[in-house]
Amino acid sequence: MLAILLLPEFSELEAALALEAARRLEYPAYTVAKGRKGTPALAGSVWTPTYAFPAAPPPRALFIPGARRPGRMAQDPTYLAFLEEIWEGLEAVFLGFNAHLFLAEVGRLPTRVVAPGEVARSLARQGYQVGEGSFHREAKVYSTLGGLALLQALADWAQKVIEL
Repeated sequence: MLAILLLPEFSELEAALALEAARRLEYPAYTVAKGRKGTPALAGSVWTPTYAFPAAPPPRALFIPGARRPGRMAQDPTYLAFLEEIWEGLEAVFLGFNAHLFLAEVGRLPTRVVAPGEVARSLARQGYQVGEGSFHREAKVYSTLGGLALLQALADWAQKVIEL
C-alpha cells in the first residue's frame, strides 16, 4: 500500500498525482493525516483523509507531498510517532517539492538529494549534498524536484511506465 501523508497546506497537485499513479499501477493507496477532519491544501481545497494515524494500515511506501511549512510539522510529536512507527516497514519514501525539509527535521533525510531552488539552497546550507536530476534514490528515500518528477520516481520504484 502507498500512504500519502497530508501535512497541513499540502500540495493537492502532488497528492492527486500520487493517487492517480497508484491507480494506474493498480497499487492500493490511501491518504493519511493526523486526524480524520478535513486537511487544508495549498490551493484552498480541503481533503478528508482516508485514515487518521492510529487507524492507518501499515504502508509499503510513503508519499509526502510538498507543503507550506513542512519542517514545522516535524516538531509535532504525533507526526514523529507516526513516522517512527512505520519507518522500518517502508520500502520507499517519496518527497514532493519541499517535503525534504520535513524529513531533514526528523533526521531521516539522506545526505545526497535532489531538490528544487530554495529548498536545494537551504539543504546545502545544512550540509546536504544536492545533486542534479529530477529525482535521486538514496537507500529508501526518493528525493525529487516535485511535480511531474514524482511520477518518474514512482515509475522507477514500481519498475513500470506510468502514462497519464
